[in-house]
Amino acid sequence: MTAAQYPVIRCDGRPVNECGAETGYAMAVTVTEVRQKRREEGWRQRPGGRDICPNCWKDGKR
Repeated sequence: MTAAQYPVIRCDGRPVNECGAETGYAMAVTVTEVRQKRREEGWRQRPGGRDICPNCWKDGKR
């Protein structure tokens, strides 16, 4: 039996934890790599390290 770990980011849109969206990238080793890859798809990062999914960003839940 094997176990694998992979980094994911979760949406921190306002109100916090209401959204529940998360994303990862199979080839990523760090969260920074996930953020770089998902930025192309609309994920944003706010000051303080909060990650915002494209839907929350569009809805103004920043």
